[in-house]
Order: sequence, then structure tokens, then C-alpha cells
Amino acid sequence: MTSTRVLIVAAGAVAASFAVACNSFAAEPGTPASVLAMNQKPKGDSVSITYVFVPKDGTLAIYSSDPAGRSGAKPLGEAALPHGDHRNVTIKLNSQPKIGERLWAVIETKGGKPFTNVDGLAEQSFKVM
Repeated sequence: MTSTRVLIVAAGAVAASFAVACNSFAAEPGTPASVLAMNQKPKGDSVSITYVFVPKDGTLAIYSSDPAGRSGAKPLGEAALPHGDHRNVTIKLNSQPKIGERLWAVIETKGGKPFTNVDGLAEQSFKVM
């Protein structure tokens, strides 16, 4: 085997392994909606959500807590998101939350209903610092 053929075979193997590695980071069909929000100090009138996966086009909404500690009825802010992975999503709030308040990041369908996974709603609470 000539050195040119060896290089071509090696380059092909590297390209194939790179393609497999990249595909391993793509969400599989049927992946549930998910959200990861960290406790944070709002930046001005906005909060930042670390990670969101939306299986279909939808909305990421931020709610204050109701007296029972669950998400309230009216969103403080929201942003439309196309299906897929999203990182560091900034949501502008229409009112400033108080320090110590617990907020909820909720993934909703275009119709405004929360995405429901096998283990419950696609939501996560976080605390305002």
C-alpha cells in the first residue's frame, strides 16, 4: 500500500469517527423536553436558563411561585424556541423578582400547555439570589 493510500484511508477513518462523535451529541427522536436552571442573580430585568431541549417548537416561560410553591398562573416572561437544543437562553421579565423568590422555568407547547414527560412536567425551579 502506498503512502498516499494510507493517508486517504486514515483521513477517511478520522472523518467517520468525527461524524459518529458529532451525531452522539444530537438529541434522539423522542427525547423528552428538558430544562436546567441554576440559582442566580438576575441581570437587569432578565434571567438566564442554562439549557433547554424542546422536542417541538414551543415556548420557555418563567413563572413566579404560587403560595403552594408551584409555578404561578401568569408568566413573568417568555421566549419562543424552535425545536432542538438551546444553551444560555435569556428571558426578559416584565417584573423584577425579589431576592429569595423561587421562579419556575417551564417548557410549553405553542398552545401554552406545559410539555409533559413520563416523569412529569418539563419544568425546573430556581432561586433568585
